[in-house]
Amino acid sequence: MSKLILVTGGAGHVASHIIEELIKDADNKIISLDNYFNGSEANHFPGVDYRRGHTKDIDKLIPENPDLVFHLGEYARVSPSVHEPALVYDLNILGTFAVVEFCRQRKVKKLLYTASSTKFAIEGDGRQQTPYSFTKATNVDLINNYGRWYNLPYAICYFYNAFGPREKGTGPYSTLIARFQELYLQNKPLTVTKPGTQKRNFTYVKDLAKGAILVAQKGHGDGYTLANPHTYSIIEIAQAFGGPIEYINNDPGRRESNTGPDKARQELGWNTTLDVLDYIRDFVNTHPRK
Repeated sequence: MSKLILVTGGAGHVASHIIEELIKDADNKIISLDNYFNGSEANHFPGVDYRRGHTKDIDKLIPENPDLVFHLGEYARVSPSVHEPALVYDLNILGTFAVVEFCRQRKVKKLLYTASSTKFAIEGDGRQQTPYSFTKATNVDLINNYGRWYNLPYAICYFYNAFGPREKGTGPYSTLIARFQELYLQNKPLTVTKPGTQKRNFTYVKDLAKGAILVAQKGHGDGYTLANPHTYSIIEIAQAFGGPIEYINNDPGRRESNTGPDKARQELGWNTTLDVLDYIRDFVNTHPRK
C-alpha cells in the first residue's frame, strides 16, 4: 500500500537524509515543504515533490492528507537564536503550531517531531538557555498535550549534534564539524571557542535519519533520544584534524547536556554505526594537507 509522507524542512541536512531513506521504498510518495531559510536545492532528490513555503501556511500549501508527517522544518541553531528571537518564534512557535493543528484536523496517522537535546542540560534548565531551546521544549509540551487532548498519534525523538554529508560549513548557521573541515581545507587554524572543554554527543546523520524513521514507524509518545553514546570535547575534535588551533572568545553554545531517556535503543533496537573521530580520520586521510 502506498504512503503519502510529508517532510517539513526536506531540503535541510538531516531531513534530506530521511527523504533519501524513505524513497528507497517505491510505495512511498514524498512531499517536502521547506522555506529554504537553511535548506538547499542541492539536497533535492528526483521524484520528490518539493514545495517552497512557511510551515505556518501548511494548510494552504498541502491540500493533500498525508499519512505520516516528519516535522523538521524549524530554526535549528542554538547560539545565533539569542540574536534573532523574533525569527525563532516565527519559525518554531507559529510554524509548529500550524503543523500540529494540521495533523489534528487532517487526522494524520502519525506526527514525528524532532526535538532538541538542549532540553536535557545537566543543570536542569536546558529549556531556558536560549530562545531556540525554549521554543523547542515548548513545542514538545504542545505535542504531548495534543496527544492528551485530541488523541493525536505522535512520537518525539531528540537529535544530538548531527554530522556528515550535506552539513553546512560556512555562514552564521554552519555546524562545527563542517566548519572545521572548511578551515582545514583552507589551511587555516581551527577556531575553538574558549574554554574548549565543552562536550557534545556528535551523531552521524545517516544514523539519525534511520532512527527518526524507526521512531516514526514503531515509537509512541515522547522520549526517544538519538545520540552517539561517546562524548567529545570541542578541543578533542579540533585535535583530531591536526594542525594549528586558535582559541577565541565567543558564545560557547549550550552548556553540557546528558543524553535523555534511552527508549530508542531499549525499545526499538536503534544504534549508531559511525563515530565522529573515525569520520574525521577518514576525512583527513582522504584530504591530506598541502
